Amino acid sequence: MNKLQDSRNENSSQSIRVSPRHLGQMGKQDFCPKCYCFSIGLGFRHPFDMPMPGIMHNLDRFEKLLVQAQFKAKGVAPKWLTSLGCVEPIAFPAKMVKEFPKYGLTLVGMPDEVFCDAEGSLILVDYKSARFKGDDDPFISCYRTQLLGYTILLEHHRIGTVKKAALIYFENRLADYKEKPLDLLTGDGMRVPFAVKIHEVEIDRKALEPMLKAFRAYADVATLPEGRKGCKTCERLQVLFDVERGFHSSEKIIDGLRNQDASMIYEHLTLADTKRRESRARESRGWEDLLTDSLSGDADFVPSAFDL
Repeated sequence: MNKLQDSRNENSSQSIRVSPRHLGQMGKQDFCPKCYCFSIGLGFRHPFDMPMPGIMHNLDRFEKLLVQAQFKAKGVAPKWLTSLGCVEPIAFPAKMVKEFPKYGLTLVGMPDEVFCDAEGSLILVDYKSARFKGDDDPFISCYRTQLLGYTILLEHHRIGTVKKAALIYFENRLADYKEKPLDLLTGDGMRVPFAVKIHEVEIDRKALEPMLKAFRAYADVATLPEGRKGCKTCERLQVLFDVERGFHSSEKIIDGLRNQDASMIYEHLTLADTKRRESRARESRGWEDLLTDSLSGDADFVPSAFDL
């Protein structure tokens, strides 16, 4: 826990950078306060995190390119985007920030896309490569927070006033072709059909303040709260910190033996190394099973989870 505690000490004396995406994690249905505190101390960079699969990165990138190409070639939005009243894309800074000195926090973020309507008001959109579930989407609360954060940043940088905010789901329709897969066969491969669904989200600007306050409270906890029952992130992080704590304990033993007889030092070193190896072996049992469990489930939720 030493490094985590050092991080907390630093957090208490300087502003913590937080993204709308990280704020949104507090709205997850399976939110765990303990692993959230761990995450803040680690800067939301877990040692066991896996990068987004290449196919998901390419999908996200292509969704933006598709819309931009339509505007460039035709001068108008794709038909499915006109329902929002989008007239043209709006440029915005690559990275926007807003300081909140009261909480010692710096909000940092960049939305997927911003358009303006005929009156010049802003329309904020966030692309999702996932099945459209409307308000039943288990991540809808998280997404709402993301859009709220981007709204605050856009208005702080005087890009304009956000009139609408929406999630644009690119939903693959492969399931529709289960009985007729050959319809997707092409001369040099296959095509994957997508349908676009738009879900407007109401922006409550007053909701940001309580979330910043809650985030600051998690960052400043003196004792880690209880974790959510069955939270595997907690389990893995606790294992890692326990191993680190054991390692530092061994270092202290070594420091205390530096002036003693060499043979005794060797004996203690061997014993400490053996105990450390045994501890790591015990903790590592079932590690692959835990990872497998975390990646199982409905694949339709994977893209949304990667967003968070």
